Amino acid sequence: MAPQIQSVEFTLTRIFMKIVRTGSPKTVSECQVNFCFLPAKYEIFIRTAKFLQKFIASENSLCRPTLFVSDARQQLHGIFMQFRENIQTACQLRNAVYNKFLIINV
Repeated sequence: MAPQIQSVEFTLTRIFMKIVRTGSPKTVSECQVNFCFLPAKYEIFIRTAKFLQKFIASENSLCRPTLFVSDARQQLHGIFMQFRENIQTACQLRNAVYNKFLIINV
């Protein structure tokens, strides 16, 4: 995981610790599950997938040179493959992420 993402994760965890007045990472994870607040790395996956889907579907000829579209498709496929399921859309990715996050923290 990139240092920037780890920094954001740490910051969000500390914010949750202050909100619920606890020092326990397990309690913070439980609060994240109850508030449907995904960790930053998962949110970044989902938002990137949504952007790439919109970019690929764009009709704007300035944004759509063939090289960029094929690169966007490869990146999107790489994100989907990290969850080893038959994921085709950002919506399916969000569902898979929520299921994975809930299973890990239950």
